Amino acid sequence: MGNIVKLKLKNFKPNNLWYAICSSSVAFTWLMTSSVVQASDLQIYASPTAGKKTIVMMLDTSGSMTNNSYGENRLAMLKNGMNAFLASNNPVLNDTRVGLGNFSANGDSRSGQVLVAAAPLGDASTLNTVGSQRYKLKQAVANLTAGGSTPSAHAYAEAAAYLMGTTTYSEANYAIRKDSYIKRVRKSDNRAEYSYCTNYRDSQIDTTNLWQPCRSNNYWSNWSTSNPGVDAATAYDTSSDWTYSYTYYYTTFNYAVANADSGIPKSKSNDTTSNPNIVVDRNASNLNAVYQSPLPAVANRQSCDGQGIYFLSDGEPNNTTNTRSATVMSTALGSTLGANFTCSGGLSNTTADSGWACMGEFAKRLFDKTKNPAGVSIQTAFVGFGSDFSSLSSSDVKNACRLSSRTQSDRKSDDNCSPNQTTNAVAAPGYGNGGFFPTQSAQGVTDSVIAFINNLDKVPLEPLTTGAISVPYDALNPKNLQEYGYLRAFEPNPANTYLTWRGNLKKYHVVLSGTNAGAFEANTGGLVYNATGAFRTGTKDYWNSSTYNDGGKVFFGGSYAKVPLPIAGQNEIRDEEGNITKYYYAVQTKIRNLFTDVSAVASDGSLTKLSTSGTNLLKIPATPPEGTNPFDSVANTASYVLGKFNASTGQDILKAFPISLKLKILNYLGYSTDISATTLPLSLVTSNEPYLSMGGSIHSLPVQLTYNGTLDENGNLTSAREQSILYGTMEGGLHIVDASTGVEQMAFVPADILNDPVASKALVVGQSDASAPAHGMDGAWVSDPAYSITTTGSGSSAVSKVTAKQMNIYGGMRMGGSSYYGLNVLNPASPKLLFRVGADQTDYSRMGQSWSKPVLANIRYNGVIKRVMIVAGGYDQCYENPNITLSNSCFTNGKAKGNAVYIIDAKTGQRLWWTSDTGSNIDNSNMKHSIVSRISTLDRDADGLVDHLYFGDLGGQIFRIDLNNNQTKTNSTYSSFGIRVVRLANLATNDSTYDASNDYTAGHAPRFYEPPTVTIHDYGIRTFITVGIASGDRSTPLDVYPLTGREGMSPSTALSGRPVNNVYGIIDKDFIKKNLMSLTDSQLETKDITRSTLRKNPQILRSGETRVAQIFFPNTGVGQNGWYRSLSSMSDGTEKANNSFRIKGGLKAFEEPMAITGTLIVPVYDPQGTGIVAADPCLPRVVGETDQQTYCLPFGACLNSDGTINRDKEEDSGFQTQTGSNCPAGVSECNKNVIGSGIRGVAFVPKRDEPPVTNSCGKLQLAGNESGTGEWQCTSHLVPTRWYERYR
Repeated sequence: MGNIVKLKLKNFKPNNLWYAICSSSVAFTWLMTSSVVQASDLQIYASPTAGKKTIVMMLDTSGSMTNNSYGENRLAMLKNGMNAFLASNNPVLNDTRVGLGNFSANGDSRSGQVLVAAAPLGDASTLNTVGSQRYKLKQAVANLTAGGSTPSAHAYAEAAAYLMGTTTYSEANYAIRKDSYIKRVRKSDNRAEYSYCTNYRDSQIDTTNLWQPCRSNNYWSNWSTSNPGVDAATAYDTSSDWTYSYTYYYTTFNYAVANADSGIPKSKSNDTTSNPNIVVDRNASNLNAVYQSPLPAVANRQSCDGQGIYFLSDGEPNNTTNTRSATVMSTALGSTLGANFTCSGGLSNTTADSGWACMGEFAKRLFDKTKNPAGVSIQTAFVGFGSDFSSLSSSDVKNACRLSSRTQSDRKSDDNCSPNQTTNAVAAPGYGNGGFFPTQSAQGVTDSVIAFINNLDKVPLEPLTTGAISVPYDALNPKNLQEYGYLRAFEPNPANTYLTWRGNLKKYHVVLSGTNAGAFEANTGGLVYNATGAFRTGTKDYWNSSTYNDGGKVFFGGSYAKVPLPIAGQNEIRDEEGNITKYYYAVQTKIRNLFTDVSAVASDGSLTKLSTSGTNLLKIPATPPEGTNPFDSVANTASYVLGKFNASTGQDILKAFPISLKLKILNYLGYSTDISATTLPLSLVTSNEPYLSMGGSIHSLPVQLTYNGTLDENGNLTSAREQSILYGTMEGGLHIVDASTGVEQMAFVPADILNDPVASKALVVGQSDASAPAHGMDGAWVSDPAYSITTTGSGSSAVSKVTAKQMNIYGGMRMGGSSYYGLNVLNPASPKLLFRVGADQTDYSRMGQSWSKPVLANIRYNGVIKRVMIVAGGYDQCYENPNITLSNSCFTNGKAKGNAVYIIDAKTGQRLWWTSDTGSNIDNSNMKHSIVSRISTLDRDADGLVDHLYFGDLGGQIFRIDLNNNQTKTNSTYSSFGIRVVRLANLATNDSTYDASNDYTAGHAPRFYEPPTVTIHDYGIRTFITVGIASGDRSTPLDVYPLTGREGMSPSTALSGRPVNNVYGIIDKDFIKKNLMSLTDSQLETKDITRSTLRKNPQILRSGETRVAQIFFPNTGVGQNGWYRSLSSMSDGTEKANNSFRIKGGLKAFEEPMAITGTLIVPVYDPQGTGIVAADPCLPRVVGETDQQTYCLPFGACLNSDGTINRDKEEDSGFQTQTGSNCPAGVSECNKNVIGSGIRGVAFVPKRDEPPVTNSCGKLQLAGNESGTGEWQCTSHLVPTRWYERYR
């Protein structure tokens, strides 16, 4: 059955009306996309494999922590702060390696020590689990006592030595001469006698004069003729008296003096069986002991591994000298890099014993990875604890601030001493680069630790840009697809908690002919992708009017660069190597057309939503009075905007907005303001470059809005058209941009977003939250235009212009909320609300998150033709649990949100009809699971009215709804519009005979996130429908793989024992029955099908079978009710998910399947596919790839004309692999028919008719990186139907 694509020109003259019909034999969806994805499917954008964060906390426990002039028990405050930090459930902390030390060690006033080796903190729930890292740290904190001086310089060196895996311990070796013996010779007879020293005292060793005397005169032996036999003794002096001549002898020994400023001996004693890994060998001598570095192995260290010293002190350092400090610091740096360490050229000592000069130089050495033995940049944060650090008036406080000062541009305003500050600034490149955090509270400890961790390794990296190109359907040219595709580019940032993943929409052209036909080309620079699917960097999209290339960069070109924002402008600046550090931007005095659906502000500050259809949306700020232009300068623009927010004299409604929301909106308009402020700023600062929060579009596919066009004398559209592009983004905006220029025409942020304190933060650049990323308005949208036509001239000179008289748009929020909106955007500068429906309304109480893409259709309801929007109930986040069942307490009353289907008046939002498990117009008690997909519709009698709805749910069930567009009226009452909701199949069932190795029940039930294809076929005298659908858990796409490296993934441990996912073909034998609407349910043939009545692998005939069709339509008896095939099995039935090549359950069907010319095309995601592996392990990565699988309709096996199996064609069906040189290096077997990395859909693009084809409505092919594949020809036929007779 052909898919009729109607040109809705209701004012066409009757003899000019025609319809284009594709001549293909199956249904075909015209909105083709290639898409990446979301929800928990965002997990495929995985954290970098590198980027481990390691800190050692060195805490001041000197005597002043309990004895100070302020009377503060700072030690108690510190313990409270540390305990709060260790109990924090901030997810940033879980993977951070944290170690702990203190000074002075055991109150010795000389050294610092390491108490607990650094290890990942783990989840907050482990705080009281004996042996966990949080528990070890908590116990160490509890045992801290205050005492001694503040040898900060020595403790700083100790912490660094531990991080670097070196030592601070050294011994000074002296060749000490000591009294040995005295020889005397009697002059009278030369008699020799000897006296020798019998005892020495170490305290008498004189290292200055290198001498140790005999302990005292009392310890010389009596004179004796016995020679003491000291062979190595050396004579050093002589004397004589009247009787004797004396000769004095010494011996030499090596004397080692330990440096008491080193904490190695104490740290070594802290290393025990229950508290290991502080030193490499706890049994080694002090001289041979070295710290065991907690950093990754040297070979595995990466530029983005963040490591630092969190140094907390309550006062000025003391008890050192430059010489003593330099000794421990140079020892920590090692014999090579520490040899030239000096304390000059840095900070100034505040007292002779402070050590600041050495600490400043040491901080520089640590931060410069070429000057420390770890080979990585070690940052230093200084936390000033207590009232002594309440201001920068003290020289010691200034030194602490400068010691930790930062240089990178993305760290500005975090402390007061960075090079960019006006006072107290240090010269670049600064010192410790970790941040200065003065605090006097327990909470301040937690805040400063998290801030330091977030700042570790904040040197900007080139982000991973990904995305896919969509080709929208052209409402004014149903004969062909648009020649332009739109890239939804975005930067996944899973390693951080930023609410906004930056995105952009870019325009490219389809190559229509030649070698590269089917690929996308940029305006300049050639093709968009290279052979592997990576972006070519030397390209510019069609909206990029700058001088800079934008290939692979989100923040250049595209609609991002065309948002009307206030810009003060700047010149381009390059560094010494020629790299651009600042890009050129011209001065711009523009304000975007921002709208929301707010009608008032309640007394509690919440926003009241518009509810009256046809009401103008609230514009922020309001349009200036006619004849005025406040946007003639940067200053005047800012003044006008700020004035509209004034609580007294500002714009109605807007002036009553809460201050926090006003500040967020000002940011969204392009003005950087502090959203934590409690008042509006006195003036707005205009940024030198675009200041904009724009999120990615992952599920919101671009929709083309054609406002007018011109027809030639043959009735074909010319290129003279006015078009816009509609799309939603994750920060919370719905955008319409000019298709020609990319300039934003309007942005709509619904009250649902503004009322949410977290979701609204995504409107502001750089905001973070544990729930990140925000999902905003990243839902599916559709348009519903209507046109009028005017003709001037006649004959060959006639010119007809088609103009939109209606441009309505409809869509939801996906994971951003549970509302659907209908908007009138006939004039994008003045949009109107049609309606909003959502879960907060009684009529839509079963609605979940608004995932379902709306379907616009016509029905006859109570005798009146109505335009309706049909949507499924949506998503329940309980399905983030891959094993969940309806009995789980996450669900209420044993059923999920979204277990409904709604038919809604497209003009008013009125619920006309709905179905659910109970309480609806027609109930089906099996409808207890969420229904998230687009609803597939079918017009059974070609009258333009929808008669059947098909859909699957997240519980493995498939349903059909039968609608009666010919209701009868008795008196004033109409018969039922909905006839029945029938469960066609329950696939959460098993087949113990032919599929015994898979369990599909309970928590293993198949899930259907995408709509089924519905295709009509004939076999002999039988006409039937094949309902094509494929399963896959999109909520947890990585449930079984990867096995390791699952940081940030759910579940945290890969599952096992999952069943395979399948593609199904359910045969609906009832649809064709003329009396279907009057049949009772017991008379239906297709109802409650279970797996055991389906044929697994219909392409493989069993004993006695000769024809596939006879499996389903035998000459006698009842045939099978459909078929299924594993997504991971080859055409011959070989199962590749054997937990060797592929893990069972890994391959999943995501994105809409497509049926065309007897072929079912299914996009299948494989988490073990190559995907994009970032060359830099510090960058996010895209896990897996999507492959294209094909299956022959209607029976799941490819047939010859005589009904036998076409083996050649069948070999190309199912899961396809290849070997050898076709695979990436190091891979012996890999997938064929790869669409691209990540989760993508099938994308069709137009192809030029060469040579021209009679009555062609265009050629199509599948898009590719450098060329397309396949070819489909469409042919037009005239249908002599007059629009005004269609619904008589």
